Amino acid sequence: MIMKASYAKKTMFLNTSFIRKARKILSAKTEKDAVNRALEIVVEENAIIRAHKEIAGVGTIEKIYR
Repeated sequence: MIMKASYAKKTMFLNTSFIRKARKILSAKTEKDAVNRALEIVVEENAIIRAHKEIAGVGTIEKIYR
C-alpha cells in the first residue's frame, strides 16, 4: 500500500549500530533514508505478519518429496 508521504521533524535517540546496519542492508545514502525505509518496511510487512498469525495452526503441510 503506497501512502502519500507526510514528514515531521523529530528529535530522538536512536541506536547508531542499528542505523549503520540498516543503511548497509538497505543501501541507503543517508541515515534519514535508512530510518524512513526501515519504518516503511515494518508498516508494509505488518499485513503479512497479521495473516501469518491468523492462519497459525490451521491446516497441515503436505510432504511431496521423499
